[in-house]
Amino acid sequence: MKLLKMLAAAALLASGAAKALDAPDAPLHYTPTDTIVVLGAVPQEIPPFVEAMKDAQKKDLWGIPYWQGHIDGKPVVVAITGIGKTSTGMTTTLFVSQFKPRLVLMSGTGARINASLRTGDVIVAAHMNEHDYGSLTRQDMVYRPFNGPDDGQEIANDFSPSPSLLARADEAMKTYRSPQVTANGSTYEVKVRRGVVSSSDLFGVTETRIGHLRQDFHTDIMEMESAPLAHTLQILGVPYIVVRAGSNVAQEAPNDDYLRLGPIAAKQAAYFSLHLLKYL
Repeated sequence: MKLLKMLAAAALLASGAAKALDAPDAPLHYTPTDTIVVLGAVPQEIPPFVEAMKDAQKKDLWGIPYWQGHIDGKPVVVAITGIGKTSTGMTTTLFVSQFKPRLVLMSGTGARINASLRTGDVIVAAHMNEHDYGSLTRQDMVYRPFNGPDDGQEIANDFSPSPSLLARADEAMKTYRSPQVTANGSTYEVKVRRGVVSSSDLFGVTETRIGHLRQDFHTDIMEMESAPLAHTLQILGVPYIVVRAGSNVAQEAPNDDYLRLGPIAAKQAAYFSLHLLKYL
């Protein structure tokens, strides 16, 4: 245990010395179009966006299907990234390169780490981290900064949208009329707030890891795409905002609970995201 604490302290010191990437208010490396790219990880996370388009056209980019049209008069492109870090980074980069959007919005679901969250409650990710990058010890993870493509420069494992985009999300929350949902034997009104989302290529995790996420990252929701998207876009200098709704309680084998509760959460994330689009 003493060794673990020493390693953790060293990792924190290293993280403190790492570069904290600043999310931009506007794209840094290209002149943006008016387009907003909307991404979900799996098919159930995007139908409300496609349905909201009056002129949706289904197209194809390098074998990846997407829908293009307008929502509330804004030009949008909607696509599915696929699950996990690799698919997220690949699809995000491809669609940014092709459409040069003014910002990227990700909407989707995640397992509930914070015990106060209910199925369908929405988190706007103010902080995101990847919880599987570092050294896996017998006592769980010891984290270190990322080594980025800029000559291996260290990047802190903490990603946040620009303050101006988070402020717009705050304004959207103030005017949002939260719907009611029925899940797990209860009917209640969905709550929306800022929070912390932790990502990895792990679908289920142990109780030890869940406790670790609560204690060290103050995680609200755990999933597989948000932090990789933020990591990718901050390196590329592209504005973004992430909306996640809680589905099942985080656990080692979430399959049945996720299949039952994921559709509820996907709709709630999309409903708030559609409201948020009016402010973007």
